[in-house]
Formats: sequence, structure tokens, C-alpha cells
Amino acid sequence: MTTALERTTASEGSYTYTVLRYVHDLVTSEFINVGVVIALCDAPLVAAKFKTSDSRVKGAFPSLDTEVFLRRMKRLQACFDAIDATRCKDLRARNGQSVAALIQSVLPLEDSALQWSPIGSG
Repeated sequence: MTTALERTTASEGSYTYTVLRYVHDLVTSEFINVGVVIALCDAPLVAAKFKTSDSRVKGAFPSLDTEVFLRRMKRLQACFDAIDATRCKDLRARNGQSVAALIQSVLPLEDSALQWSPIGSG
């Protein structure tokens, strides 16, 4: 069974993407990838997938507050799921085709434990 994220990238053409990283300790900069957001370049479509379990992250960072982490992942998933074609078109008209405008509308760049990777494309 394929996910919406896999169907989106496999059938629609070029895209930009970013990975969401959980940075447990800002001093050491150790991180683990906890999500991905993909935006198609030629269509008003965005897809996202975030961790829905804490086992891998908790294994790497035992002091993780799992309740807060999972609540944040679910909230991010809901926010990205709510980006429809109209909102996607509007954001792109103002800020360009890259996934950057979309991610900043949901979770702006900040100095917190959740950080976006550099934008990639395919």
C-alpha cells in the first residue's frame, strides 16, 4: 500500500522538499529526522509525513518528553494536512514555488528543538 506522499512524488514530476529534524541538544547539534514536507513545483500540492511514534527518537534521546513530542508531531501533521490547493496557490503567489513558503507558514524557522533542513529538490 502506498502513502499519499509516495503517490505524490512518484506521479507528479519535479518537487522541492525539506526534512524536519529534532535537535535534542543545541550545543552538540545531534539530531534525528522526524518528518518530511514535499511540494510539487508545477501543481498546488503539498504532502507531509511526521513521526507518529516516539520509539526511535526516545531510543536516541532517552530524556525526551514523549508526550510533548508526539503532541507536536500530530499538530504539525494536522496543519500540513489542512493546506488545500487554494492556500497553496496563495502562498506560492506571494512567496515563490519552493516548499520554504509553505513550511514557514506552519512552523517558522527558529532556534528550537525542531529545525528544518536545507531545501532540496528532485
